[in-house]
Amino acid sequence: MKILICVNDLISDEPGLFLGKLIAQQFKTEITLLHVLPKKKVEGDRDQGEELLQKANKIIDIYPVNRKVRRDDVVNRILKEAHQGDYDLVIMTVSYIGEHAQSPSIHRSLLKQLPCCMLVVKNPRADIRRMLLCTGGLQMAEPLIEVGAIFAVALDLEVTLFHVAANVPSMYTGLKTIEETLTELLKTDTPVSRHLRQGAAILAEHNVDAEIKLRHGSAVYEIVREIDLEDYDMVVVGASGADTKFKEWFYGNLTQEIVDAVGIPVLVVNQKRVAQAKFNN
Repeated sequence: MKILICVNDLISDEPGLFLGKLIAQQFKTEITLLHVLPKKKVEGDRDQGEELLQKANKIIDIYPVNRKVRRDDVVNRILKEAHQGDYDLVIMTVSYIGEHAQSPSIHRSLLKQLPCCMLVVKNPRADIRRMLLCTGGLQMAEPLIEVGAIFAVALDLEVTLFHVAANVPSMYTGLKTIEETLTELLKTDTPVSRHLRQGAAILAEHNVDAEIKLRHGSAVYEIVREIDLEDYDMVVVGASGADTKFKEWFYGNLTQEIVDAVGIPVLVVNQKRVAQAKFNN
């Protein structure tokens, strides 16, 4: 597994460095720190960039890391590094502190184009203990759950397998809550029940004992509500696949809506890449 951590400002990016350190320690993986300079040269800016990464290296303080200072458009350079370096995970911090915090437009652009998984770090806790694993669409859920299970094992996390269906089926009309019917639902042979059983089976293969929760309605609303009700430290979601302007206009970009709405770290799993990702290395 290879991790790329984007560093722009030591104060604002410190949470991402600490979380990257935690993940790297558990996976025993290689880290590269990347700082992107503006295209317009300023006297001494490269030396300042090198100094910034040296200080970031001290924060990580686990073993020597690769440090790269490049001059380019930020999004273009991160995408180039992600492709050329064959990274499995890119980490970026969303923060409103520090003089040079990254603009939200940066991670929004990256979410649409990155060839690998991305961890968007927000308000991290001192300890990461509980994961909300959002299964997403039925067709792309298995690789997402697989990655969630691997992270859960590595970080020793409690897991809630969470699925939001579009609406309440007519067979449940009149019942007080959908949760009351979950046991019965899992015994049926519907796409949702098969999906949840398969998800639970994948987690069980990794010896992850997860709670299963099912909601009906708006995915973003229900995910945010679940986070408000419970004490989670990380959310795992799949990339929505809205990789063109037409798709985003027609379908919306659910992944981006979730990342914008929640206030904790979000691991976005790229299903296209996850089959080749070396998370177990």
